[in-house]
Amino acid sequence: MNWGFIGFGRIARKFLESLQAIEGEVAYAFASRSNAKALAEEFPKVKIYSSYEELLADPDIDIVYISTTHNFHCQNTIDALRAGKHVVCEKPMGINSKEIEQMISVAKETGLFLMEAMWMRFLPGYREALRLAKSGAIGEVKYMTASFGFRSIDKLTKDGRLLNPDLAGGALFDVGVYPLTIAADLFGWKPESFEVQAEIGETGVDESIQLQMNYGNNQTAQLFASISLVTNKEACIYGTEGFIRMPLFWKCQEFEVVRGEEIEKISLPFISTGYAHEIVAARDCIKNGELESNLFTLEESLASSKLVENILSTVFK
Repeated sequence: MNWGFIGFGRIARKFLESLQAIEGEVAYAFASRSNAKALAEEFPKVKIYSSYEELLADPDIDIVYISTTHNFHCQNTIDALRAGKHVVCEKPMGINSKEIEQMISVAKETGLFLMEAMWMRFLPGYREALRLAKSGAIGEVKYMTASFGFRSIDKLTKDGRLLNPDLAGGALFDVGVYPLTIAADLFGWKPESFEVQAEIGETGVDESIQLQMNYGNNQTAQLFASISLVTNKEACIYGTEGFIRMPLFWKCQEFEVVRGEEIEKISLPFISTGYAHEIVAARDCIKNGELESNLFTLEESLASSKLVENILSTVFK
């Protein structure tokens, strides 16, 4: 398939590297309103457009990858679908449930493929760790922890999208969705209750957020996300007979299954930069005439958005 890129920053470059590792998938065109000239010099074999509208009008583009700032995802996605393009949109696909509902509605109306790029869900290592946890390998799962924290350059310069509320900045939108997703993979998207503690920065976004989630049946999750604090970025899943430790869980390539004094180390490397697995999933779905991926469904995108919405409504009363 011929891929068009709307927005071209750091994440898009990683996506591009993975795309180039997959036979038959072509980086055909990029559209960027800020650095089109520089991209034309860097990628002389790729079509470069200075507007998204020009890219979407190109009849040779089959699918669009969207990696603009979060606040533009909804409109960019709807425009691409209405232009007849399949869409893979970076997470979070929308900044509220109303946006997600609109995007799903247009995808169904146009009969085109739409997927949120929650790349973690597609990684072999991540999928195997979750499969083992659910299979009873560590007994009945009761508790889990996950953190994703880093000190953003935006924090140091006091500028940039992560600190900008108008661009849907903040820790929960940017990295908190990873801990929320792994918790949901174990216990579901609808906790019975949750408690939130957040550090709100000078610009009005959540720079750090801690969540205590209660799912009933004595199942709980302790989650943390930050754009101002460095954490171990680790997830641990605890069962009645052992635990699974996942270093760098959101880009999992190896993990440990611990039962008493027995430690089993499992390694399942990903292809290229890791984005290849979601690209292959999208390709295969489209080839098979499927309009969404069963590895991260549109219903889950909506459920995720509703949960984030509920959490932020508690933080910003």
